[in-house]
Amino acid sequence: MKKMDFENKWVIVTGASSGLGREIALYLSKMEKANVFIIARRTERLEILKDEIESTTNSKVKLFTSDLSIDGAGKELFDYCTGTEEIYAIINNAGLTAYEVASASNMKTYEKIINLNYKTVVETSLLFLEYFKKKGSGGILNISSMAGLMPLPYQAIYSSSKHGLSGFTLALIGENIKNNVNITLFSPGGIKTEMVQSSGLEDKFGKNNIFNMDASKVAKTAIIAFKNAKVHVIPGLMNKIADIMQRLLPKKMIASMFEKSYRPIDKK
Repeated sequence: MKKMDFENKWVIVTGASSGLGREIALYLSKMEKANVFIIARRTERLEILKDEIESTTNSKVKLFTSDLSIDGAGKELFDYCTGTEEIYAIINNAGLTAYEVASASNMKTYEKIINLNYKTVVETSLLFLEYFKKKGSGGILNISSMAGLMPLPYQAIYSSSKHGLSGFTLALIGENIKNNVNITLFSPGGIKTEMVQSSGLEDKFGKNNIFNMDASKVAKTAIIAFKNAKVHVIPGLMNKIADIMQRLLPKKMIASMFEKSYRPIDKK
């Protein structure tokens, strides 16, 4: 794998309407001079981001409105984007969580989480992998989570979907280590984003939680790692230490520690 050059090339960013995805699109266009194909459910927010990028940079922007939690959405995205422009890279960032005690009564919500966080990412990764292999170059950046490296009580479905994504991405890297396609796994911890607010995690940990990293800084770290063809990157010193600790300590102890830490406020 070799260093990537995003200048004047088309890069897809999913989940670009807010949070980390929005910051990734901004960094790519402003700092890497990339053209960005921004994907999300909310057209109005994509249009606002498009206007911001085009009014402040020379980068081109195209948008595609899609709910990536729907079956077949990955193929639809692939067909539309590759049929419109020559794609250089895709950043699978869109994600969803549910902060609650896992319950069989909420399977419809969990199916959306699994589809968005895992199934659609697998689909787009495999479709674009073949596309990039035929081209002879390209890159896939899959945004997972620290929750994909350790158990996360009260976000069991989110955590398991990210575990699946982490395992899939690392295995895919192994299968394609000799190909001219860069594949990077990125595993951030908590980030100050809309997902933290809407899930109720902000109420639990507070708006100014020191463990939640700034989205723009995380975006920069992610793109630099991708650009330099890193295999797996965990941003932030505390996250790196937490990863080492959870590998060394007994699993029962880790599960208990996280249960106490993440226990919802109203749970006795």
